[in-house]
Amino acid sequence: MTKMRESLRSSRRSETGATLVEFALVAPLVFLLIFGLIAGSYLAFQNASLHDGATAGSRMASIESNLVVQDAPNEYCESGTPTPIEKAVSGAAPLVAINPNALCATSSTAPQLTQTPVAGDANIIVTCGGNCGTPTSITVTLTYKAQGIAAPFGLTYNMTATSQDPTESP
Repeated sequence: MTKMRESLRSSRRSETGATLVEFALVAPLVFLLIFGLIAGSYLAFQNASLHDGATAGSRMASIESNLVVQDAPNEYCESGTPTPIEKAVSGAAPLVAINPNALCATSSTAPQLTQTPVAGDANIIVTCGGNCGTPTSITVTLTYKAQGIAAPFGLTYNMTATSQDPTESP
């Protein structure tokens, strides 16, 4: 009986460091997998949020009563009636930084409204079918350089949503 106990003790002594070595080999892989899933989920959330923002922006642009108004000489900006497109986009994508600058064009018949780009924010471009004075269709494009949880893994996503203005049938 005592020999059996001694052999069990000696076998335990010979394996005391094995568990620690196995943990040291496996733990980095497990942590990499866990943090990779978290980072991937965060990027997927940002992607879905940007799609929601682009959809809300295109809807707001299509229901605006007057898409462009002249703010100053040679400055034609979004009217913001009933709500500015930037505000609609930021409301639909609350955890993504949206460029707050006004959407402006070079003339009332320009085909695009653009913002002064802001690095790190989602920038908005409104493309009008025909011209932005009397558009036949609206496309809102959000561009955003999504930064992953670890800084070197940032990715760029270009999101697009389209909304057609209603047209009267003859």
